Parts: sequence; structure tokens; C-alpha cells
Amino acid sequence: MIVVLKSNPNQTQLDYLINWLESKNISIHTSIGDSHMILGLVGDTSKLDADLISALDIVESVKRVQEPYKNANRK
Repeated sequence: MIVVLKSNPNQTQLDYLINWLESKNISIHTSIGDSHMILGLVGDTSKLDADLISALDIVESVKRVQEPYKNANRK
């Protein structure tokens, strides 16, 4: 999952988001550019609600790299 943050995010909200994600056993890879900051989330992100993350003030967009899939059976 990729989380694109707005330019100059509030440090308090950013720390809260990172601590919350780490409590869910998600490792975070941070990329800082000229105008945006990107968080690459690695781990089981299927249990994370993308709408909940995108509702934060510091988040510009959330993109899933791999869509969760349904378990298939042979019936």
C-alpha cells in the first residue's frame, strides 16, 4: 500500500499515523521528495481500511498495490 502525504505534513499527526501503523505490524519505508512525502507500507495491509487512512488531514491519497483476494473453493 502506498500513502501519499500532502506537502509539509503536521509532525504530530505524522508521528501518530506511523505509530498506529507500526502497532498493526506494518513496516514503513519513507520517501521524501521536493513536494510530497510517500509512505510505502509493507506487511499484511489487507486488514487496513484505506478510507480511514485517507480521511486524515495529512493524507492526499492511498493506493493499494495488491488488491485483497477472496478465498476460492472447488464447489
